[in-house]
Amino acid sequence: MGKKFNSPTDAAVLGGQIRQARLAKGLTLVDLGRTVSVDHSQISRYERGQMSSVSINLQKICTFLQIDDDPHQYSAPSSSLGRKIDELLRHAPGCEPAVTKFVEAIEGLITAARESTHP
Repeated sequence: MGKKFNSPTDAAVLGGQIRQARLAKGLTLVDLGRTVSVDHSQISRYERGQMSSVSINLQKICTFLQIDDDPHQYSAPSSSLGRKIDELLRHAPGCEPAVTKFVEAIEGLITAARESTHP
């Protein structure tokens, strides 16, 4: 078994890098899958951060896309709210409009609070 990721967030960061690199090369999931002999559905799961360790297939993808597959380099503070929101949206992309409205509502509350304390 390969090296393990420290957290789901770390796996999601690598997954995002895989997706960005694939798109930068103009490849579809199927194109990349054929090139590296990995099923496109597995690549999709990797891009969504659905991995707990670095497998042989993940290594093949990272090597082809020229991405470092060391899971420990992706560690980030787990308290980062932005990363938590990004991870949430990666796993539930259909929620983005609701999360956007929620964040805008919070921004509105903060703006109103500032204006009431600094008239």
